[in-house]
Amino acid sequence: MEEALDMAGANVFLRQFGSYREELEAYPLWAGSGEVDAVVIADSQEDDSRAKLCLELGLPVVILGGPPVDGASLVDVDNSGGMEMAVTYLSGLGHKVIGRVSGPEHLHHTKSRSVAFDQALERRGVTGLSIEGDYSAASGDLRTREILALPIPPTAIIYDNSMMAVSGLGAAQDLGLKVPYDVSLLAWDDGPACRLASPPLSVLSLDVHELGRTVADALMKTYSGAVQTVVHVPTGRIVQRSSTAGPDGEGSGQSTDPAHVRQI
Repeated sequence: MEEALDMAGANVFLRQFGSYREELEAYPLWAGSGEVDAVVIADSQEDDSRAKLCLELGLPVVILGGPPVDGASLVDVDNSGGMEMAVTYLSGLGHKVIGRVSGPEHLHHTKSRSVAFDQALERRGVTGLSIEGDYSAASGDLRTREILALPIPPTAIIYDNSMMAVSGLGAAQDLGLKVPYDVSLLAWDDGPACRLASPPLSVLSLDVHELGRTVADALMKTYSGAVQTVVHVPTGRIVQRSSTAGPDGEGSGQSTDPAHVRQI
């Protein structure tokens, strides 16, 4: 996104807030100062009022990941389709008990993934075990230990981000489990840590560079006064590495749905 906006002569101001209230208090200051011309809002949550507030203040808005808000542009990421793909891939390898370490449930995209996870499991007659994390490495470690300590532990685990997945890999190995022979691990989103892990982690990979360009394009159109823009980002692809196999450790890299799977 920064690269695309830089080419358009715009600067990116990235700000992380300590609380939701702190963020709401910042928007009137931005609008009043004239230093911020448009806003990208990510990680929408239940009863989220940020986009509406920005619009009331005259700040053009692009929402990344939904849900839609009247007057704001939207770059919609297919979280439901991605989770469907992940469950299809793992069940195609033969897994009958699939676990998931999710992100915070108050986030819109987490809820979308959770609904899709449950529906995909039901369609395939697969048992699901879901436990909530917070995207941190610490929660990836803790939640992995908890889910693997269940009376009937999963033979495969989906993580809602790569940081929790890498940490979960360490936790599983610390428990004496061999990945993927004892448990398969699949990360949502790719990154250097996934590729450099031992074994390298299989992932649901999105083209984040293209996603950034899409957000930048929507932002510039919105700022220029274009009508409300809605862009749907295609579902990612499974990138198979060495952390997934059948529940008996066999069949690494094999799936019943090869159209959406790339092996490297």
